[in-house]
Amino acid sequence: MKKIVKVTNQEGLMVSLEIKVDKETYRLTHRTYLNNYIQNSNISGFRKGKAPENVILAKYGKNIHSDVLGKLINSSLSEALLENNLSPASPHKLDIQNEGSLDTDLHFNVNFEVYPEIKMMEMSKLLIEDPEVDITDTDINDVISNIRKQNTKWEEKKGKISSKDKVIIDYLAFVDNEENKDLSRNNFTLVIDDLIQGDEATVKLFNEFYKTTKGREMGDSISFTYKMPKTFPNKGVADKDIRYEVKIKNVFTGIIPDLNAEFYKTLGLENSTDEQFKQSVSNQMKIEIERRSKSNMVASINEQLLKNMNFDIPQHMLDLENAGIEKQYKGMMKNVDDKTKVELESIALKRVKLNLIYRKIAESNNISASDDDVLQYISKSDEPNKKDILSRINEDNKMADQIKHKIIEDGIIEHVLTNCKRTKVKKNFNEIVN
Repeated sequence: MKKIVKVTNQEGLMVSLEIKVDKETYRLTHRTYLNNYIQNSNISGFRKGKAPENVILAKYGKNIHSDVLGKLINSSLSEALLENNLSPASPHKLDIQNEGSLDTDLHFNVNFEVYPEIKMMEMSKLLIEDPEVDITDTDINDVISNIRKQNTKWEEKKGKISSKDKVIIDYLAFVDNEENKDLSRNNFTLVIDDLIQGDEATVKLFNEFYKTTKGREMGDSISFTYKMPKTFPNKGVADKDIRYEVKIKNVFTGIIPDLNAEFYKTLGLENSTDEQFKQSVSNQMKIEIERRSKSNMVASINEQLLKNMNFDIPQHMLDLENAGIEKQYKGMMKNVDDKTKVELESIALKRVKLNLIYRKIAESNNISASDDDVLQYISKSDEPNKKDILSRINEDNKMADQIKHKIIEDGIIEHVLTNCKRTKVKKNFNEIVN
């Protein structure tokens, strides 16, 4: 193909290609498509493949030109990208100056973003804490205590509500004397004095529920006013006095199970002794430590990569990520105000930047995943999961790609952990899992 290509770097990562394909190439391509139409067209009055050129051109001339134009644009653009080592990071915007013909050259411009040039930092400069954890008997007993609490049996209670009772309530929230359905709930469950983790508004509201329901009984109605913190995401409600009308529907007292063979059986440990149960808990704690430790190390790696590597971000990729996050946020029935929008944009920027860094690490170190890798990954699963994954792959072609992505991501993390500087640090169990 005879062509002339001019590359112009524009602002940021935008690149413009000006491509001219000569008329001789157009003629040759046109002849190929014309012959194909002649051979395969059924024209009334002519045997198949025997219609004259002028008849074919009269009937299909515009189609042939359109086919030739598409072919030449796509093939010349692909060649230009390859020859100039350009990797588009956004769809291209096509501007045809001249469509070309048997007598004129094809002339068009293409604008698109390219992936940034990323200079990798040395992995040995990443400093990662590698925790060493000794599980103590106190740690094991605390976990066993939590397991027992999680398996509490609840029985309806008559009388006053006290600490650790489970309470089910309906409540209406009124803002400026009008009911706010977003803040109102039916069949809301809370366990009195349970430790709540979350944002300021959630923690303070739970504590207010604890305080106002304690000492009350099933069937009681309660009213209280609560000032919503300034930090509440919905700025139409933040820093306002909210009146809550509460109806106590049910009250339950909890019976924590004893440690015995019957309890162990409910946990899938039939015929287990106290020592065997304790050892099983210890083994699960080790698995959890390993999982959390790796998760913490990955978080530290990501934080340092984001901090120490700077490059331009393709706006198209950023816009897509922003739109996806905002859609997800709105799907959770949350309003996107100006402050929230800035926070979501910051999250999107970090995600896109990290994806580009991971992509660079994978390319630089030949980290990839094949169909055989997918099968090997599946083979490591237990039988129920193996059958489930294979079934989902047959139903959804994207499932295999998702597994490949996971394999590549695991390979990237393993590469970084192998080459970074890891410092052993003594930590206790709670520091890792909480």
